[in-house]
Amino acid sequence: MEAQATAAVKEALAALYHHPDDATRTAADRWLQQFQHTLDAWQVADSLLHDESSNMETQIFCSQTLRSKVQRDFEELPSEAFRPLQDSLYALLKKFSKGPQKVRTQICIAMAALAVHVPVEDWGGGGIVNWLSDEMNSQQDFIPSFLELLTVLPQECSSHKIAARPERRRQFENDLRSSAEVALSLLTACLGIDQLKEQVLEGFASWLLTSELIHFTVSRESNGITEQLPLIQVLIPYVMGLKEQLKDSSKDEEDVKAIARLLADMGDSYVELIAAGSDDAMQIVNALLEVTSHSEFDISSMTFNFWHHLMRNLTDRGSYASYGSEASINTERNRRLQLFRQPFEILVSLVSFRVEYPELYHTFSEEDQRDFRHSRYAVSDVLLDATDVLGGDPTLKILFTKLIQACGNGQNQKWQPVEAALFCIQAIAKSVSVEENEILPQVMSLLPSFPHQEQLLQTVCSLIGAFSKWIEAAPSELLILPPLVDILNKGMSTSEETAAAASVAFKYICEDCRRKFSGSLDGLFQIYQIALSGVGGYKVSSEDSLHLVEALSNVKLPQVVADAVNRYWPTLKNIFDQRAWDTRTMESLCRSCKFAVRTCGRFMGFTIGAMLEEIQTLYQQHNQACFLYLSSEVIKDFTARPDIADDCFLLASRCIRYCPDLFVPTEMFPRLVDCAMAGITIQHREACKSILSFLSDVFDLAKSPEGEKYRELINTVILQRGAVLTRIMVASLTGALPSSRLEEVSYVLVSLSRSFGGNMLSWARECITLVPPQALTDSERSRFLNIISDASSGSSLGSITDRFAEISEVCRRNKTVQDIVQGALRPHDLSFTVAPQPL
Repeated sequence: MEAQATAAVKEALAALYHHPDDATRTAADRWLQQFQHTLDAWQVADSLLHDESSNMETQIFCSQTLRSKVQRDFEELPSEAFRPLQDSLYALLKKFSKGPQKVRTQICIAMAALAVHVPVEDWGGGGIVNWLSDEMNSQQDFIPSFLELLTVLPQECSSHKIAARPERRRQFENDLRSSAEVALSLLTACLGIDQLKEQVLEGFASWLLTSELIHFTVSRESNGITEQLPLIQVLIPYVMGLKEQLKDSSKDEEDVKAIARLLADMGDSYVELIAAGSDDAMQIVNALLEVTSHSEFDISSMTFNFWHHLMRNLTDRGSYASYGSEASINTERNRRLQLFRQPFEILVSLVSFRVEYPELYHTFSEEDQRDFRHSRYAVSDVLLDATDVLGGDPTLKILFTKLIQACGNGQNQKWQPVEAALFCIQAIAKSVSVEENEILPQVMSLLPSFPHQEQLLQTVCSLIGAFSKWIEAAPSELLILPPLVDILNKGMSTSEETAAAASVAFKYICEDCRRKFSGSLDGLFQIYQIALSGVGGYKVSSEDSLHLVEALSNVKLPQVVADAVNRYWPTLKNIFDQRAWDTRTMESLCRSCKFAVRTCGRFMGFTIGAMLEEIQTLYQQHNQACFLYLSSEVIKDFTARPDIADDCFLLASRCIRYCPDLFVPTEMFPRLVDCAMAGITIQHREACKSILSFLSDVFDLAKSPEGEKYRELINTVILQRGAVLTRIMVASLTGALPSSRLEEVSYVLVSLSRSFGGNMLSWARECITLVPPQALTDSERSRFLNIISDASSGSSLGSITDRFAEISEVCRRNKTVQDIVQGALRPHDLSFTVAPQPL
């Protein structure tokens, strides 16, 4: 079996590096990536590295494979495998002492990762540093290898690629601190070797534990930035001195990532100082732009949190409180916004191409396609951050320039750059003013000329829906709408994906552009009939056809609509009779009826009576809550229009805070809680935060003195859903949401714990026991339950969040563990069945 796997690896590497066909090389690369996740990869990589006949390509691949296996998959091995693995890595360290350097570096990182995983006593002689000291004294021919290992040890201490539990990582940090004197003595002893001086200096820099010092200067224990300014003034020049190494092609990828992470940490930690806009601060900003420009998305995206926090600091009036008067605040705020305009303009240009579909996207695995979609969400968030600093219209101008460049002269035009520019324009639609009259008319006029490639057409349809309010406000002489409707028609007949986007877009332009559809009602009904009948080539799913039903219901021309509804009532009645069991269809059709009645009133005549009689009969038969529409409609729109979810839950939070009487006692409240539960794990940052804020506001109201009169109502709703809600929140904490949402997720868990103490502990115990022991030990499960218990008894939010962060890290320590946890909790598969509610 091993021989077959070894032969397959050699064959795939030969194809990857030497085959003339692009598709073959891509397939080989994908196979090799998948192989690295297998159990066989351990033995094959180790064997080929020891094989004297292996070429450099094989050595580089196998050293990278062995390094990544030790970092993330060490738990796959039985406990007795440690010693043979240590011996093998040591032999390889000596074998590659004189190069190739890339291979030697990977072996060093693998040994450092192994040291993070195992207790100090397993190394013998007081840990890996003391072990290294003995080896350097007795095996001086291999000092370059030993010196590089000594250098990477503190770097790997904070590497999140190593799937070690937090307490083990802390133990390793303590081990290194206690061994620092030994390490520095070894480095000092090597200073006398001229050819190793540069390597020794890198070792000294590594053992300064720079990143840890940066975090310390802004920690609670440091008494704040002001107290630590002397240390900060030493750290910043040192970190900035590493910037040039980002461009050094001889640097190993892991080294580049470490430098990029250090710069990103510095920016994020010192964002308040940077926002003041000094000359030194702007140098840091420029360095972070260089990181953002890196070709690898994993490196570039390290800076995204910094740009978000910088935007918040620049735009939040609380950042300027020390300036006193309103005039002084406005003057300083305007100065800073003007100063940071250019960096944010550059930022928009740097991130916009990141959303471009790869040439061979169709060959991607489902997991890789999901990762790509998530990276597009991340870029959308950065673009929205930029609009808060630059304004929506100026940001649109930058992106329009990218669109024109992508269009080129029309010859040999690739669709991917065009789609990327349009995706970015769609992402900022909410920030663009409806009065914009320079760029958007040009964008809309270009849309009909683009090829009907599937992903491009899908994005064009989504863009049309996103700018529906602008289309309504555009001067009627521009005649924008007819060609856009033609595009949506094409979208509905191309594929299910384009049809879904076109249906949603159709709904929004019908909602927002009612006046512009005057005289077109028969055409709209024809579209509706084609979608529902399945005849005519549309590829609209039954779910997406409901968007068209709602689109039709929003055209407010009373007499014309009444004539049409009267004429088509037999068709609508037939749908009621045939699909009365289908809750979602019934709710959407009833919503259509509601709009029709509101719009037409007396013009509908006899149809009103027939309609009401039909609904009452069906309700008695099927007990459908026909007039409760909000939940099902917003749930369907989470992915297609997360901005709608964002707006919806922002409004709901305001209702909870300022006018709960208008909301909590209504039947809409439990439906919106269900809707929030469905949307918790949405990847769109702002929509997710709005949903989490809404939930925490609900729990806080139940606990507050002002909310006493609503407590019973809220308790009834939450107690019915508590077990499922807790499970979704725990899943979000442990991997269903990015770690950057930790603060918001923790606050919801704390609020839920404080409002429903004993019940919450039971719900938490119920869901945490679902996680298998290979992901969470019994002691870690107990620790999690203790956190919930302490949260309900009033422990501070800061300490609770820090403790939740540790549990989160344990469950995300590698992809295998994260998949196990999410597979056990299954937040996306949960149903929202609750005890029956009185209607």
